[in-house]
Amino acid sequence: MDPETTERKHRCELALPAGSLQCALYAFKGGADAVYFGLKSFSARKGAVNFSFEDVRKIKAYCQANGKKFYVTVNTIVTNRELQDVSLLLKQLEYLQPDGLIVQDLGIAKLIREKFPSLPLHGSTQLAVHTINGVKELQKLGFTRVVLSRELSFDEIKAIRKACPDVELKVFIHGALCYGFSGLCMASQFIASSGSDGLRSANRGSCAQICRTWFHCQETDSDSWLFSMKDLCLGEKVRLLEDEGVDSFKIEGRMKGPDYAYWCARYYRLLMDGHTEKEQEVQWAKEAMQVSFSRETTEYFFNTGSNGSTNCQNMVSSTDPGHKGIPVGTIDKVYGSKAVVRFSRAVALRDGLKVSSGSSSSSFSLSHIEDMGGNSKSFISEGETAVINFPSGEFERRPGFGTPVWCISRHNLNMSILSESIPLYKSPVDLDISILPSSISVNGKNYPLDVQEAKSSSDITAILTKVFEASDKSYFTSGKLSVTNRSGFESPFLPMSVMKQIRRSFYESLDQTFEKELSVPVSITECSPPSLRNGILPPRVELGLWDKVVRTDKGTFMSLSPVMFKEEEYYAKVEKTLDEDPSVIVGLNNIAQVRWAYGYLKNHPDFKAFADVFLYTENTLAYDSLKEELPCLIGSYELDKDTPFNYTGETYTPALFISRVCMRHNGLNLPCTGCSRDNTFHLEQSGKHYKAWCKDCITVVTKQ
Repeated sequence: MDPETTERKHRCELALPAGSLQCALYAFKGGADAVYFGLKSFSARKGAVNFSFEDVRKIKAYCQANGKKFYVTVNTIVTNRELQDVSLLLKQLEYLQPDGLIVQDLGIAKLIREKFPSLPLHGSTQLAVHTINGVKELQKLGFTRVVLSRELSFDEIKAIRKACPDVELKVFIHGALCYGFSGLCMASQFIASSGSDGLRSANRGSCAQICRTWFHCQETDSDSWLFSMKDLCLGEKVRLLEDEGVDSFKIEGRMKGPDYAYWCARYYRLLMDGHTEKEQEVQWAKEAMQVSFSRETTEYFFNTGSNGSTNCQNMVSSTDPGHKGIPVGTIDKVYGSKAVVRFSRAVALRDGLKVSSGSSSSSFSLSHIEDMGGNSKSFISEGETAVINFPSGEFERRPGFGTPVWCISRHNLNMSILSESIPLYKSPVDLDISILPSSISVNGKNYPLDVQEAKSSSDITAILTKVFEASDKSYFTSGKLSVTNRSGFESPFLPMSVMKQIRRSFYESLDQTFEKELSVPVSITECSPPSLRNGILPPRVELGLWDKVVRTDKGTFMSLSPVMFKEEEYYAKVEKTLDEDPSVIVGLNNIAQVRWAYGYLKNHPDFKAFADVFLYTENTLAYDSLKEELPCLIGSYELDKDTPFNYTGETYTPALFISRVCMRHNGLNLPCTGCSRDNTFHLEQSGKHYKAWCKDCITVVTKQ
């Protein structure tokens, strides 16, 4: 391997998802440098198995022993009532010292900065950071790493890297894509639950994946999965990102299994080590990865420059939202419970196949194969035609000639269970031991001991080191050891049975104190004034979406767009509006806009702003964090009833999807040629009606 490849390998980190301890171990086995996972609460993937405190202690010990890293997601927004529970969780994590905490909520970030400063802050993709100002604002708030929005092109990532050289950047390279910007999607909360109760909120870890369901379009009179994205797969393109100095690659998939974790890690590890797609080992790893789970794939916006989705490849899989694996053949004909298939890849008995026809699909295990001569076989090679078992009755419309056949599982790819007998992490405690005439003192606590002269000289420090290293199931073990002999004997004799009792008593005392401390929430000081509850702002429904000046009896307001790829041009337009009417109160909808507002306030002391619905201040600590930087902030809107701020009310529904993916082109498969770049469509699903605006390739979907 050449020196350039070796340098690249060590420069960029490969971070894999871990929905369970098994997934983490298999990710590391496949070549991951790091894993990220959630605990049982405050994780954006509540549906995953997630990790117990003991699991994380095992991962911590594993990472220490093997030079790996782990990150913990605390990436949901929380209410005031939950802040104390969050503080208890952070106490556990302070003990475990992960390599980073992936955070969305600005209140949690403030709590970490003030009470748990040893925990590194990483900005979650849920913050929808897609601009230079967004990255720099998180830096200002103490974040050492930012996970960028998935919608960025290579050129845009490159520009951010150049403008923000002293912060770590993490970029998605593989896995499922959300139709809307992560953190800005309200479809689940306002379609799958009863609006303001937030039961299925994506920002609370309970996304119902509305984007994976069908919609009817009135204008085209068609039913399809308009918002079901293909899966991201950058492959060899990751080396371009490495060369630009991206610090970490993120693969999506905490809801997926150990086989997915292993093969994704293996595939990208090979590419990052300098291998190419042409090599057989890489091809095998990619095929296994896609068989473990994959929809149709896309490189998303990677190659689009700053043009968004204009004339780009189709990114939506509008005919099937599920796992497709790899294509292995096409159907010649179906008869009875059998089908004749021309295979382009080898298959074997017990492999899982999938066929889609019209609006129905079926997945089935390959239980019977026979060649065209009627001979039963255990496998069929590439290029052969065979008769296989087929679930004809599961289709409304019988699959016709040329229908694709997909392989969604391989009988020989099943993962065995890896041993989870990993030593638990123990926090080292420095010991100051004094040997006295009738006792021994350990960190200031005396234990009775009848000290006598030893019959032969011995290394007392070595003996005590060995004694206190064995801490059994304690949370702690010995760190640096300092021994002072004040017993009056040159070589004191320490009875081992007594020393073991002292050791047990010492660690039990440490554990009891530690467990008691873990159960006591930290003191949280909230500074937000009660006036925020008193209706300073008008009802949110009066302000509409964004970018329009609205005059109300409470004043003149304009909300800013949550998405603004050409942010300097965007801010110039906003400032022109403010020049024309300085009384306009501006609604901030993205963390990047906080940085702009801070700069604008310096030269315009009468400027006023508020936190709008997409700049979440669900708890008062989050609002306080913004208020410290922007004294001009006069209030906040929140979508949930459980808020001390201005509840938006039952009559207001925010945009459900905000997407860089043009629904007209990608979902409806309409050509870009002749497009007015300003289109409206009317959608229906289960009796509910929606409106989609596709303007300049940005799609916004609202309730109608």
